[in-house]
Amino acid sequence: MAEIKKCEYCGKDISTKYMVCPFCGGHLHEKEKLLSPICPRCKLPLKLHLSNGEEYNICDKCGGLWLDRSDFHLLTREYDVYKKEDDKGEYFQELPKDIIEYIPCVRCGKLMNRKNFAKISGVILDECGKHGVWLDAGELEKIRHFIMDGGLEKAQDIEAEKLCAELKDLETKVDQTALTHKIIHFWNFKRWLFGG
Repeated sequence: MAEIKKCEYCGKDISTKYMVCPFCGGHLHEKEKLLSPICPRCKLPLKLHLSNGEEYNICDKCGGLWLDRSDFHLLTREYDVYKKEDDKGEYFQELPKDIIEYIPCVRCGKLMNRKNFAKISGVILDECGKHGVWLDAGELEKIRHFIMDGGLEKAQDIEAEKLCAELKDLETKVDQTALTHKIIHFWNFKRWLFGG
């Protein structure tokens, strides 16, 4: 049986898994207890690592890296990637692994979503929508090489081409609807039926 809690807005009973009340639409503010950071792969405590004034949680055993959302965005900004000289090199996309494993978030313990960075990079991130990103050893470097190799521009080009195709399909549908509308109004059926 699912655990039940009261909505803080309408007072109705809802599942504890809901983030938005299905009755009133209120966003529920869960008093969340953050866990001490443990590697989701090795189950060992993560070590705090300082670099350029930023804090990162790293697993000493597997080399995995936990980045809060803001830290991940800072490390994958084009400006910062291009500024760093030692990341230069060619990006090679790897084949995806056969085994798909969902791992828990380092902060809240809920299973994270798997996401292909920029939709085409081939680097599969484990992402918690609230807290951050888990990167296995070497994945941050792969992402940075992908960015330096123009991967974000390629992803934007693919997205733009997809949008253009969708717009052309929509334009065709609008033209067909407009033609049907003109035909209906041209043959004013009331006048035709009643001879007026």
